[in-house]
Amino acid sequence: RQFNRKQQKIFLQVFFHPMLYYFLKIVVGISTRIFYCSPLILNRAHVPQDEPLIIASNHPNALCDPCSIAVFAKQQIHFLARGDVFQNKILYWIFVKQLGMVPIYRLSEGAENLHKNEETFRISTENLKQKKTILMFSEGICVQERRLRKLKKGTARIAFASEESTGWNLGLKIIPVGLNYTDPKKFRSTLVINYGKSFEVSMFKESYLKDKAIAINEFTKYLEERLAEMVVHITDPRNDLLVAQTEEILQNESENEKGKEYKFRLTERIVKDVNDFSDKQPSEFFALCEKAKKYFSILEQCKIKDNTVKKITASESSISNLISYILLLLVGFPFHFFGLINNYLPYKAGYKMAKRIVKQTEFHASVHMYSSMTLYLIFYPLQILAVALIFRNWWVLGAYLILLPLSGLFSLKYYTFLKKTFWQWRFFFLKNNKREEIISIRNEIVNEIKLTLKLET
Repeated sequence: RQFNRKQQKIFLQVFFHPMLYYFLKIVVGISTRIFYCSPLILNRAHVPQDEPLIIASNHPNALCDPCSIAVFAKQQIHFLARGDVFQNKILYWIFVKQLGMVPIYRLSEGAENLHKNEETFRISTENLKQKKTILMFSEGICVQERRLRKLKKGTARIAFASEESTGWNLGLKIIPVGLNYTDPKKFRSTLVINYGKSFEVSMFKESYLKDKAIAINEFTKYLEERLAEMVVHITDPRNDLLVAQTEEILQNESENEKGKEYKFRLTERIVKDVNDFSDKQPSEFFALCEKAKKYFSILEQCKIKDNTVKKITASESSISNLISYILLLLVGFPFHFFGLINNYLPYKAGYKMAKRIVKQTEFHASVHMYSSMTLYLIFYPLQILAVALIFRNWWVLGAYLILLPLSGLFSLKYYTFLKKTFWQWRFFFLKNNKREEIISIRNEIVNEIKLTLKLET
């Protein structure tokens, strides 16, 4: 009350805004780790610190993309986001007023809004002069595909405008980063954030001073080439299914102790070889696609998964093992039930909300994850308060505080184990000739993949 309006604004910018940013960074970080099975961050050491920096990324998954980069970054990230996201007044207040996001407008959002980008460029340049980090999605559009789309020129324009305004003394760097999801909208799928090596904008100085248009094109082409190296890039959309099926089979072939980075590098090799194979040997490629489709169609009809068949063929499963798994499930059920009743409702409500209101698939995971996150922030305090009022015992309350999140994580693991046990049980009770057919087709596909794609697990 003792502050005037200007002083209040400065106080909010200095104290409240960073607090909100870092609070959300913690909460969103936990949500992201749970939703995407602890994302793998590759080459984070490549990210320069305390220097003006633009992070240039692909954009397959709406609000999950900027948040995923921000929560795992050491420095605070300033976002440039598509203008239509800010049409909602509540989102505008949160993103622009509180978190300092800057809207950038495209022709698809109306030609009358394009002039607003001049202010966006000015704000971005000021941020870079203060050695801040800006995140830009250089494709200029969000599309849920496992490929890099042609880059827009906005990154180049902001980079050159910033250097030009300081007489090319800014030392601005660009770092490409690839966001690679196995299935962006699916809960417990995987995410790999892959950083490339940064490069300086000044390497294009001479070209820019000679001809700005040519320099912008050269910069954009160079960035596109560097970013393509960080992204799982399937050149032909018709190859998406075979890549996914090959990926599943070969990752199940690999040993369990081989980690996420190994699996990501395996995916990169699969994509590279599938791209080449489809171009050079189209008839053999088509035959492999049909065989893989047949195999996965049979699995779907029998309601089993490929990793179940792999375990059977590797003699890792038997009736005695199944019985021991069922006993483990019975022992763990009470704790699973406790975790379920305390954690399921916010998750399910978020999923239902996303399913009902989301029209674009790119926004499904964002609405699901962040609405569930918000509901957990509401439900957890209410549940804790209810336990405190009912039992009025510090020991009970303390135990409940510990068990509340742990039981939820246990339920996730339990449910996964339950599904795998169920799939193995179904496989055992298939007719012998059906089991032999499935195993035979799988072995043929594995041998053919290794032979034609020259892949080894």
